[in-house]
Amino acid sequence: MARAIITTQTGRRPAHEPIYDIDPRTGGSIEVFYADRVLAKSFGTRGAGWCWWACQPGCLPDGPPIGPFATSYAAYRNARISRDQLFAK
Repeated sequence: MARAIITTQTGRRPAHEPIYDIDPRTGGSIEVFYADRVLAKSFGTRGAGWCWWACQPGCLPDGPPIGPFATSYAAYRNARISRDQLFAK
């Protein structure tokens, strides 16, 4: 599984910066990121938009990204709802 590498570039829109959240109990993290048309196609998703995926500390994401969603907030809310199931001990 490849991990999206996003670098900050001059002229890049801050609206597309990724969001990270770490579960304080387990250390598991979620990453919400914008997948443009090319990146989305590489994941096999149906179009550009906001996606998320989860991973355990020191590991690659557990699977392909979930999404796309129309907004970063929608992707983050979906990830937070799913987080308790993903990182349950």
